[in-house]
Amino acid sequence: MSLITREPSAAQSAASQANGRCSSGPSSDRGKAIASRNLPNQPYPFSEVVALSMVALGERPEDFERVHRTLLEAMEPRDGWESAWVQDIAILRWRLERLQRAEVAALAVRKRKLAGERKRESMPASGSAALGQRAQIPLVGFTGIPDSPWKFQQVLGYLHQLRNVVGAGMFEKEWEVYFQALYGTNPGLLGGTLLGRFQALEKRSAEGRVGEGDDAQVALMADVNHEIADYKQKMALYKAEHLADDPVRDDSDLMLPSRKLDRLIRYETHLEDQVERKLRQFYARRREPVVRRAETLTPAAEGTVLAESARQAAAAGA
Repeated sequence: MSLITREPSAAQSAASQANGRCSSGPSSDRGKAIASRNLPNQPYPFSEVVALSMVALGERPEDFERVHRTLLEAMEPRDGWESAWVQDIAILRWRLERLQRAEVAALAVRKRKLAGERKRESMPASGSAALGQRAQIPLVGFTGIPDSPWKFQQVLGYLHQLRNVVGAGMFEKEWEVYFQALYGTNPGLLGGTLLGRFQALEKRSAEGRVGEGDDAQVALMADVNHEIADYKQKMALYKAEHLADDPVRDDSDLMLPSRKLDRLIRYETHLEDQVERKLRQFYARRREPVVRRAETLTPAAEGTVLAESARQAAAAGA
């Protein structure tokens, strides 16, 4: 075959131009629609599926393309295979960044949820929960319902009224109402003990046998004061746990539950392993001798290659 370049004839040029005009792309609507889905003519365009998935997730494909091009410039792929590995690495890196964003978002949602739960716990019950609590009060009293600022306010209010009754020695008043509000119809050990002492003092007071500085009255006053101090301490602990700002508690809110954290760590480790595997593949191929198709061998190099091929063929035949 002759390697001499020949100028085309006029007829050949005319035929070539006519063929070019006939190959101007699809003309039907269906063909144009199919062609419109082709990727743009970029040096290393990424998959359209990847771009569409990013848009669906509220991400910008151009941000990913900047990461992709940064890796292309750093790794300098020599052919299509290496370019594919660089794109895979870029996608894996993007997924790692997405995972990190998701972790931050999950922690923010968890922290907001826990803060909301603590705030709701600090508020009086409402709706059916409030009806349930109010139905329990006659049985267990305010001391038996779940802790809340409203509970502590009611308990301390009734205890102060009881203390005023004991201090003034006015046992003829309706103090049983205070006891029932505090401890219900079936008081526990402490409530039953206080109730018994009140009943004894009421009987002695009716008989006129309670004088100033009565030992039983002093002991009862001490018990009521102890109960008031105890509930004040409980209220302070409740406020510290649910209402006060606590940096330590805020930091603990930043820890995901163990099952979610384990899945997150496994997925992150999987992505990092995939990146490392792609890098090993990339640089393993980079170390191989590669002859690019665009390069032309010199006559001496071509002779060397042919001689080596002949030697290998002869060795295989032997």
